[in-house]
Amino acid sequence: MSWPADGGLTHRALLYQDEPEFRAAAGAFIREGLDRREQILAAVPAGPLAWLRDELGADVAAVEFADAAGFYRRQGQATRAMLGWLRRYARGGQRVRVVAGQAVSRRTPAEAADYLRMEAAANVVYQPFPVSVLCAYDVSVLPGDLRPAVQQTHPELLQGDQVVPSPAYTDPRVFIRDFSAVAGPPPAAASIGFGRGEDLAGVRRFLRAELAQAGVGDEAAQLLLAATAEVVTNALMHGAAPRRLWVYTEGPMLVCHVRDGGPGFADPLAAYLAPDRQAAHGHGLWLGRQSCDCLEAATDRSGTHVRLLTRWPQPGAPQALP
Repeated sequence: MSWPADGGLTHRALLYQDEPEFRAAAGAFIREGLDRREQILAAVPAGPLAWLRDELGADVAAVEFADAAGFYRRQGQATRAMLGWLRRYARGGQRVRVVAGQAVSRRTPAEAADYLRMEAAANVVYQPFPVSVLCAYDVSVLPGDLRPAVQQTHPELLQGDQVVPSPAYTDPRVFIRDFSAVAGPPPAAASIGFGRGEDLAGVRRFLRAELAQAGVGDEAAQLLLAATAEVVTNALMHGAAPRRLWVYTEGPMLVCHVRDGGPGFADPLAAYLAPDRQAAHGHGLWLGRQSCDCLEAATDRSGTHVRLLTRWPQPGAPQALP
């Protein structure tokens, strides 16, 4: 089960059945890294986090831990945090390793699908770094329709102490395109059309009023206003008529849904790659992703759809993910 000591990204999935299987695989992975003096991050749900701490015993202080409920609260921010960690520690050819995973069974279907698209994108986003990543999935609670997606987004699978190539592994751009379905807005959803830069002020007023009516707090509202304005501007600059914004709820999520009549994005990875800071374009989807819990971008016969989904405090509802 040895992992590379040099080179670029290694991305494997662990589909485990129970605590002993997780402890054995993740514990061996971490101890190998400790023997090689590698920096190690474990960002997994609270239960597996406790198992790892117990498994490592005296070695626990040598590992950096993050509870997945916070680390993956917003998918885009998780990518940004991981990039920051890699830039800090994976320097000069120094190899690092990560145990990653979140409780996808406790996320909405939109969030779970977005996480799997992030997994596909990771094969490109983290490729420049000398990092070994072990992504852990508890198959006892993993929705059955997601298991094939796990195999499609990881080049290798860890089975016991054996590493096998994933026969279902799919090119990340192909996976993201095919795993991005359009969900239309409800017929009664509030909406506003726009077609020129001068319309942005009216779009902002409309959105601000809808967020206030929904009870979205000031800080969350400002983030959504900024994120949606970026996507609306993208639709104006790169899309085609007709253009429209809808606002509605979907389960525990508030959805800001932008559609234009254009053919979509040339690169399915557009929402997952951090843009060059000096670039004049390419920031809209990336900034939008940082400001909401998950982002969907897809194209159908009616045009290009971008949905920004955000959990927000509702009366009598939990204030954070369980």
